[in-house]
Amino acid sequence: MGRVNEPVQPYAYPSRPHQRRHGPAGYSTYESYRPWLEDEFYFRCIYCLNRKAWSPTNIWAIDHLISPEEATDLKCEYDNSVFACQFCNQQKLTNRVPDPCRVAYGNCLRVETSGEIIALNAHGKRLVSVIRLNHPRFIQERRKTMRLLRVLAEHDLVEHQRMMGFPVDLPDLSIRNPPRGNRRPEGISKSWHVRKMLGDLPSVY
Repeated sequence: MGRVNEPVQPYAYPSRPHQRRHGPAGYSTYESYRPWLEDEFYFRCIYCLNRKAWSPTNIWAIDHLISPEEATDLKCEYDNSVFACQFCNQQKLTNRVPDPCRVAYGNCLRVETSGEIIALNAHGKRLVSVIRLNHPRFIQERRKTMRLLRVLAEHDLVEHQRMMGFPVDLPDLSIRNPPRGNRRPEGISKSWHVRKMLGDLPSVY
């Protein structure tokens, strides 16, 4: 069993803007970027922080920061894409929200123990409004997940690590060859699959 002394918070938005590690280019369909984006955004929804490990059977989406309807030329541009859950993707649609690579969401949003998200500034208000982050379903799921993780941190370290750790099937980006190369090839060595092979993968994140 075991006990976690200081559990990692499951809904902690980043305190700094995201810095992209990968830069594949040239794919004719944006779906081809999926394994890169999963690794890039820690296998969780950039908007609500729901994790693939929690909902492996859900449909996960590639969201465009600027929609293809607004800018067709950016449809298959990697830096215009983020990893999101289906619900957040459907709420956002063609609306614009703050770019997580320019704005630190941790300065915009705070998750309460009740499951409600508090907007800390104008960017946060837009995210809550557009993505509907305080939809009753979201609030209920966040509250339930936080309660479960607190219990597991006290009584079942193995299960806690499973829920707060990386997926088992991490994509091996080193075997992928984007048609127009990779603008950030150094990111491969920092990918989660490589870190796992080196024994450097965090047990929780």
